[in-house]
Amino acid sequence: MRLEQKQFVPFMVAVAIITMLVIVFSSFNFERKQRTRFNENIATSDSLRMISLRMLNSPDSTTIAAQKGNKTLLVFWASWSDKSTSMLNEIQVYTLENDSLVVLAGLVKDAEESLPDIPEYPGFIYLDGTHLFNHLKVPGFPSYILFDENSNVITSQIGYEKGAGNDSLKVYLDE
Repeated sequence: MRLEQKQFVPFMVAVAIITMLVIVFSSFNFERKQRTRFNENIATSDSLRMISLRMLNSPDSTTIAAQKGNKTLLVFWASWSDKSTSMLNEIQVYTLENDSLVVLAGLVKDAEESLPDIPEYPGFIYLDGTHLFNHLKVPGFPSYILFDENSNVITSQIGYEKGAGNDSLKVYLDE
């Protein structure tokens, strides 16, 4: 079958529109699958509480279970990400108003040497979060997992939206 000259442009426009729709649908579907897989990995990871997390600039390590008795927020972030900095700033605002939250700041996809170049958040425990980030297949950062006093998962957040580090936490922590 051969297209006539006058049919070629409408045909190409139709092909472009169909291709664009397939790409958009596939992108949204892929993102949804990643989020679902992350939440399933959190729910099914029996060892999540016991995985050893190495503290940065220290020979020590800790676990989620070691924070038992305190609500714990495990934040995955990178020093070069503006959204990570925004989320950490919001979390800092919450922790200054409420001392009942332990914040484990898991640095990912970053060099430990870059840590001195970023603002320090008093009370945060800085960790090497890359191994756990990869183990849970976290689809992006900044992201966090909030644990209750018994180290059970309360909620998780993927990506940054204004208020994700303060307003969202208040919903779960000020109950």
